[in-house]
Amino acid sequence: MDSLKSLIDQKKYDLIIKLTESSESANDLFYRISAFIYLGKYEEALYVIQDHQKVLETNLVSLINAHINLLCALGRFDQAYTTLDYYSNLPYQSQVVEETLRKMPEIIELEEKKHTTVRFYDDEQIENYLKSDKFEDVLIGLDTVKNRDVFHFLPILQDLMLNHPKQMIRSYVLMMLVQKELDRPMKMKSMDEVIEVNPKHINPPFTSAVFNETVKRIEVDYKDPSLAQSATQLLSEYEMYIYPRSLKEAPINLSTALYIIAREYANSPIEDLSSYLDALELDENKINELVKRIKDILNNI
Repeated sequence: MDSLKSLIDQKKYDLIIKLTESSESANDLFYRISAFIYLGKYEEALYVIQDHQKVLETNLVSLINAHINLLCALGRFDQAYTTLDYYSNLPYQSQVVEETLRKMPEIIELEEKKHTTVRFYDDEQIENYLKSDKFEDVLIGLDTVKNRDVFHFLPILQDLMLNHPKQMIRSYVLMMLVQKELDRPMKMKSMDEVIEVNPKHINPPFTSAVFNETVKRIEVDYKDPSLAQSATQLLSEYEMYIYPRSLKEAPINLSTALYIIAREYANSPIEDLSSYLDALELDENKINELVKRIKDILNNI
């Protein structure tokens, strides 16, 4: 039988739901939650969490992210804050969990603003968000544009792609236009170079063979689910930053570099890195260069 991960990749969400119907495995249940989310069945995903809370708490980082984001998607922001209080009062588990908890109030606040903007703001107010100096306001504006006529906002979007100081914003604009399948040439400042792109002919991020193989390596090789969650998030941020450029590194090099960084971020660095890399038969200089490159990019986000 295909693994649940491969079924997710194949978008066989109904089959995943059927296969995990009576499962008590945390791993299976997270795939069940994901399948419901992909189908837009947020209430059903929430029921899975409510029915299996303690089992899912074995991977607290993934659970917190899923639970809070589901409540926000349903517009239940007061409940999201109450739920966050519950998780914050659980016994200490790891630095990664603490960092996740620390970021959540800002995420809830941002999602609440998005919710209000989509429902009530006119085009002029959305343009003000897009022109704002605040990173979070621009994201709110871009998320709102997804549900509007994108052609009305093209001059502002083009300006963002060329002139916004944050690469993540420039990449996010492109990703949104790729999702909208805009078929026209646009100019974009990608890192230090101005390039011409046609969103219609660009693949979305997070779909390449290198990205998927690296995620699979992380899932198989990491022993700590919290580290795996952290590394996958870092990989996504790294790919988003370099988008529309593709990941060129070997998946084993990426997975190893991300493991090193995730361990550092969790205040648990590898003690003898040379021996660790030697055991994996990896080039220490090449891995260290990759670690530095990824960390430099992440520090600029």
